Amino acid sequence: MAKKRATSNDVARLAGVSQSTVSMILNNYENIQFSPETVQRVRDACVELDYRIPSARRGRKDEARNKFLMAMCPSYSNLHYIGLLEAIGKQVKARGYTLTVFTSGRDPAQESRFVDLALSAEAAGVLLLYKPVNTGVLKRFRGHLPVVAICDKAEVMDMDIIELDSEKLGTIIAEHLLKLGHRKIAYVSTELSEHFIPRRLRLQGMQKAFSQANVSPFNIVTCTLESENIHAVGMSSYETGYCLGGIAVEKYPDITALVGMNDMVAIGIMDALTAKNYKIPLDYSVCGCDNTLIAQLQTVSMTTVEHFAAHRGREAVDLLIRKVEEGGIDREKRPASAVRVEFVPQLIARGSTGPNRRKKAKETAQTDSPGETK
Repeated sequence: MAKKRATSNDVARLAGVSQSTVSMILNNYENIQFSPETVQRVRDACVELDYRIPSARRGRKDEARNKFLMAMCPSYSNLHYIGLLEAIGKQVKARGYTLTVFTSGRDPAQESRFVDLALSAEAAGVLLLYKPVNTGVLKRFRGHLPVVAICDKAEVMDMDIIELDSEKLGTIIAEHLLKLGHRKIAYVSTELSEHFIPRRLRLQGMQKAFSQANVSPFNIVTCTLESENIHAVGMSSYETGYCLGGIAVEKYPDITALVGMNDMVAIGIMDALTAKNYKIPLDYSVCGCDNTLIAQLQTVSMTTVEHFAAHRGREAVDLLIRKVEEGGIDREKRPASAVRVEFVPQLIARGSTGPNRRKKAKETAQTDSPGETK
């Protein structure tokens, strides 16, 4: 006996929404917005029930369907991705397309589900805001949908990316701290496993700058949840910075500066130091990376690196839409390409970094003779 074909009512019941909501989401009605969670529940239900939009209704909405893009980001807790998504959303709208955003939490199973949703929803193209942990994701998209990734240039070699040079970011930060006289610093980061290449490259860039300045790269200590044997599931970047920042200054009393792997980690570090009654930058200098809105606030005034996330987001949208519109339906006849666009990062020096006062005090003490009268 043939299996009964799923209906939109079946999808609505499984997703816990009305049939009209299912219809509006699947047909991409203009000027009607639903929360990302609702859209995801509906698309999850479609995948589970193997539901397809009836061809007659597809015909009425072909143009809208062909202008539907999907994006996958790891988290909403990092302001870097919020700013990136804002720029992407504005550019998508300006180009006459619609966008659905999926958060994966860097979970390989969720990343695979994103592929299912993008293919079942017949998205015109896909934006990846980071290199997926699940290595099969890119393979599954290949030959089916145009894809553009926003990630480090060392992570993906055979596809179109708007690239970031994470090693260069680390080098820029370390050079700034070296000029201020800092010779022993801590790099505070979340996990530094092989899945998180940009974080490791930032450390590598700092070590390279120290070596070039004839300072031992071992003068950069790393402080991570793993190195401190802290097992915390779902800890945010801010919480990580707060926790590890306090540990770092106690464990390494000779450090004079701390670098957060991103602005949110650095904000946590600054709050942890303030809670211990340290003054920034008199006692410790602190650097972030991303130049998010919160870093620019006068009360925060964080030294960080601007790597032009908004510009990269807009460029990614334009590149993806060009691939969509040039490729048309017959994507296999489109010439293979590997477009790579990079914006040169810039250090933004603010009030959270200053001269190494401990170094100056030590040098002054060494020049004083033991019997000199003050």
